[in-house]
Amino acid sequence: MNPNYKIEDLHTNKSFAIQKIVTHKYIVEKNISPVILNPYQINPYYTLPHELLFNLQNKETGQIDCLVLHSLESIERFIYIYPEKWLELCGYFKEIISVASQTPVWNYEAN
Repeated sequence: MNPNYKIEDLHTNKSFAIQKIVTHKYIVEKNISPVILNPYQINPYYTLPHELLFNLQNKETGQIDCLVLHSLESIERFIYIYPEKWLELCGYFKEIISVASQTPVWNYEAN
C-alpha cells in the first residue's frame, strides 16, 4: 500500500485508509493468509516496496502464492523508477493481484 497515493481527488490519508480497508476485505473474502517475513514489522502490510524486496531477499522462502496490491497505480512510481527491482519482486510470487481490478496482473508458472 502506498500512503502517498491519491485515489481520485481524495486526501492521501483518506486514500490510504481506503487502500487498507479494500485490500483487507479482499484478503478476508479470499481467505488469504499473510506471510510475515519480518517478525518485527509493525503492520501486516508493506508501504515500501524496497523493504518488501529486502525482506524477501533475506528470508529463505520458496515462491509465495500471491502479492496483493490495492492497484498497480499505487505502485507505478516504483515500477517506473526501478523496473529491474519490480521484476525481481514479481519473481518471488506466483501471482500479483490488483484488488482494484480484482484480476491477476502477473502470473508466474514455475517450470
